[in-house]
Amino acid sequence: MKSRPTFPSRLMLIYFAICALAMVWPGALIANRIEPMIIGLPFFLFWYVAWVFALFVGLVIAYRKDAPQEVDDE
Repeated sequence: MKSRPTFPSRLMLIYFAICALAMVWPGALIANRIEPMIIGLPFFLFWYVAWVFALFVGLVIAYRKDAPQEVDDE
């Protein structure tokens, strides 16, 4: 019997899908320019760095949510 994904799992799946789409075809068209320069980076490069960071934050949150809890045997 398969269990359906819970609401937070679906939410994380949607979050990762949005992050992935922002880095490929639809999102890359929005950010496909050099100006404005942000932190010395062309906008297109900054766009990718920002979304990679957003994916990292999402993975950390997902790990902390699903990580096994330590049991104190004392």
